Amino acid sequence: MAAQNPSEKIDPADVASFDKGTPTHGNLTLLAQVAATDHALTPLQAMRIYWRAFGWCIFMCIGALLWGYDAQVAGGLLSVPQFRADFGYETPSGPVLPASWQSAFNSVSSIGGMFGGLWLGWISDRLGRRGAIAIACVISIVAVFIQFFTPTHANGMLVVGKLINGVALGMYVSCAGGYCAEVSPLALRGVTTGAVNLWIVRECSMSNGVLRGTGDRADVWAYRLPFAFQWIFPVILLIGLPFAPESPWWLVRKGRYEAAERVITQLGGPTVDAKLQRQQIQETIELEDSYAATATYIDCFRGVNLRRTVVAMMVFVLQQAAGVVFVLGYSSYFFELAGFNNNDAFNLGVGVTAIGVVGNLLTFYTVNQFGRRFLFNWGMAASTVILLVIGFLWIGSANPGCKWAISAFTIIYNFVYQAGIGPLGYVIFAEISSAKLRSKTVGIGIWTNSLCGMVVNIIIPYLVNPDEANLGGYVGFIFGGLAFLGTAWAYFFIPETRGRTVDELDVLYEKRVPARLFEGYMLYDGVA
Repeated sequence: MAAQNPSEKIDPADVASFDKGTPTHGNLTLLAQVAATDHALTPLQAMRIYWRAFGWCIFMCIGALLWGYDAQVAGGLLSVPQFRADFGYETPSGPVLPASWQSAFNSVSSIGGMFGGLWLGWISDRLGRRGAIAIACVISIVAVFIQFFTPTHANGMLVVGKLINGVALGMYVSCAGGYCAEVSPLALRGVTTGAVNLWIVRECSMSNGVLRGTGDRADVWAYRLPFAFQWIFPVILLIGLPFAPESPWWLVRKGRYEAAERVITQLGGPTVDAKLQRQQIQETIELEDSYAATATYIDCFRGVNLRRTVVAMMVFVLQQAAGVVFVLGYSSYFFELAGFNNNDAFNLGVGVTAIGVVGNLLTFYTVNQFGRRFLFNWGMAASTVILLVIGFLWIGSANPGCKWAISAFTIIYNFVYQAGIGPLGYVIFAEISSAKLRSKTVGIGIWTNSLCGMVVNIIIPYLVNPDEANLGGYVGFIFGGLAFLGTAWAYFFIPETRGRTVDELDVLYEKRVPARLFEGYMLYDGVA
């Protein structure tokens, strides 16, 4: 976004010449002028001007809290005695939940998230970003209602409630990333899109606290209170949505130019040139329309958009390939092996989550200082090393020192992951798409995220559990190998999007610039 007027009227023909990549015109085009102004803003300067935009982005990310909460509380409830008694069956050793039902309970939200992510692209393009979030809130409230009032032993009803809630969760996360990418100024785009992951991680620790406070109860409130807690956030969103600004990109695409200018002024205050910014959005949309007239899901897999969509999908594939479910999902198990009792292992698990929050907060600085590509590739490489170290340490797992070392590397892994791959996945997938396909591309990204998470959550217990493959920490070798391959892929295909406006990314892809050469590539005379 820009904050100054151009000195003269720009001929639309100049934009066409910029589109072709020919730097023969004497003056910068309108798009280049806006880009030059965007590049000149530091994050602190952008925060002072666009603090309203930053605040609304953080608000719209609230729905991502429930993504993290749902994932954590599902596993946590399985260990609550009253939950097992009310939804399991009695055995001589106590109530047991059927393994097949546990698998369904843990994975059904991911299935719903897959549908929610894809549906988001359709509904967001028609009702806007605010409308999509409002519908997600209503779906979530109904789904929590079903879970909250599920009678004992009505296991199917509880799974249906989780499935419906998963649809809302997929919509929340998809819309949050797209909204932040469209509303934030260039200098804050990496911070706000990365905040989606911060909300997810933060709510994981919150769910642990809720379960700890209610899990020992001997009545239905042991699990109904954790379900009811989910009502808080959609209600907060519904209260704030009437005041939240719509995406100016959506408004311009709908031909509502005056409304878009009012929103831009609302986001940046009276000092910004709303007309110029609206014109820049309009020119970018026209530029993209010149490449492709339609904006369907099929278009996400055509031409240069295929490259962009693959990146949006692969950042989430690589998150799972880097072993996040294996290391963090089994952190308490590793702590117990090191000799900690159940209570201390749980406390350490909460501490691991807190360290992850610190790592995510660190990216608010590093994402602009070092760039997306560097942090993502560095995170993949470091995760590879840590996973292989865990695998080698497991060879001597009978040694108390090795057990302690595995616990230590679990903590280090979480910091590395949350300072790199975790938040950067949400930054890259939100930035990488064209403006006209963003809602659909981020939906496909969340679909991929849900699918990979579901598959890995199903497979890992069979690899780790003593009554199955019983590989334990040796699974580190499997994910270490996958992470190594992922690191190589990321080097060749993850581009640097730092400091690039939407139209600049469009041109870089149209010119088929290799991903590793995006940074520093000269698009117009004297401007990288």
